[in-house]
Amino acid sequence: MITLTKGEASSLGAPLNRDVWNTIGPDQKLAIETPDSCSLDIRLGKGGKLDRFGGSTIPTGWREASQVLSTKPGVVVILGDVDSGKSTLSTFLGNEFFRHGGTVSVIDGDVGQADIGPPTTISTSRLRQHVFGLQYLSPDVSLFVGDTSPSVVGEKVLSGLLRLRDLAKEESELVIVNTDGWVRGEDALRYKNRLLEVIRPDLVLGIDLEVETDRLLDNHDCTVLRLARSSYARVRSRLERKRARESGYKRFLRNARRVSLSLREVKLRRFNSHYQMKIQGQENLRGVIAGLLDDQDHLQSISRVERFRNDSVVLWTVLNGAPNTIELGSVVLSPRYNELGYDT
Repeated sequence: MITLTKGEASSLGAPLNRDVWNTIGPDQKLAIETPDSCSLDIRLGKGGKLDRFGGSTIPTGWREASQVLSTKPGVVVILGDVDSGKSTLSTFLGNEFFRHGGTVSVIDGDVGQADIGPPTTISTSRLRQHVFGLQYLSPDVSLFVGDTSPSVVGEKVLSGLLRLRDLAKEESELVIVNTDGWVRGEDALRYKNRLLEVIRPDLVLGIDLEVETDRLLDNHDCTVLRLARSSYARVRSRLERKRARESGYKRFLRNARRVSLSLREVKLRRFNSHYQMKIQGQENLRGVIAGLLDDQDHLQSISRVERFRNDSVVLWTVLNGAPNTIELGSVVLSPRYNELGYDT
């Protein structure tokens, strides 16, 4: 926990308010900057750590990008490798634009390392106050994708991003599209090329891109700014990324309860099919993640399937009431919402 007691300080463009406690969750960082001396009350929990650095954690190019957007907002797409700082840049740009009185929405298009919604989803959220990270935003609209890799559900992600872009443009002058870190290899390049074709951004910000990805940007009719990554960005291990996803499941399934639903009253389908699914007898789908959708196919809540039997399903969810559709994903979760694997 941290609070400002004297002076001025900020984090990614979000000011720290005096005598207001800010809680930093496990595996989260807060880079605090001050133009002058200030006093902070910091209370570290187990495993907490405090480091001091000279200078700014925000690269000069990021500030220049913010100045460009202040005079010419629109739709901006952020591209970069895994852990290159895309979410951090999205937070900074959103806070800066909001600080000057602009309206801004962030679209989280990373199905694996989702910040705004749970993993296996994409979401949009409009800033209503300054935030220290995208995970502090609550989703306005989430769409269930069903997998944690865009290589499996690429076209579904792209069609969903287009829907979210149109919704966000109705509410905000600036729309920031934060993408996943899949940028290596021919399949990744084709996917990112399709993403730019579908979203049609006014501006693309590329963070520390490889030569092949950088060439991709020359094929699109939009302004491109090539940015350096922050020297403080840290690449996480595969295990750390898995733990981050599990924290996301737990965040949105906290206080879940067991619910039984009749399949005569709700639709049932797979995440990669438009056709209604029929359950024959007792299906072994225990632990599969499922999206509970309303009549517009917007996500109401994720859930964990306990069992199917004939014409009913028992699952764990925080949703009150019955959804319009249950969409089964590919991720298999334990009763404690840890990833066990993928259902094929």
